[in-house]
Amino acid sequence: MKLSKQRKTEILIFIILIVFGAIFYLNFKNLHVKFYNKTGENIDSLVIAGTVIGDLKNGSSTEYIDYKEFLFDGSIPYEIISGKIKNKKIEQLNWSWCGTDIKSQTKGSYIFDIKKALDEKGNTCLYLVEHNKKIFWEE
Repeated sequence: MKLSKQRKTEILIFIILIVFGAIFYLNFKNLHVKFYNKTGENIDSLVIAGTVIGDLKNGSSTEYIDYKEFLFDGSIPYEIISGKIKNKKIEQLNWSWCGTDIKSQTKGSYIFDIKKALDEKGNTCLYLVEHNKKIFWEE
């Protein structure tokens, strides 16, 4: 059975649409996160949620990074974050005391700011907050 040129073109277009649909579905079913450095300083060896980001200059941002899941405490991001500022290792700020509202998200797109604060011992720590927003203790 010989296919006409028009039928071959229709089949090719159908296959291309299926491929693009699959790529679109697989790309948008994941979690995509972008980070802005709002610490006022360059961060070296940045790691967020087990993903090595590397160096992130003050005021700059990453591209969107794919994650399988991302932890939140309520609506506030709560992933493990660490890096180096001026060759000093900086850990995350543990601001959540009870953790009763911790849940993970597996879909969507988010943009977060990386900020720094002092913990109760006076150590500089990093935390995440929704882009261009303040966390509850900043208000």
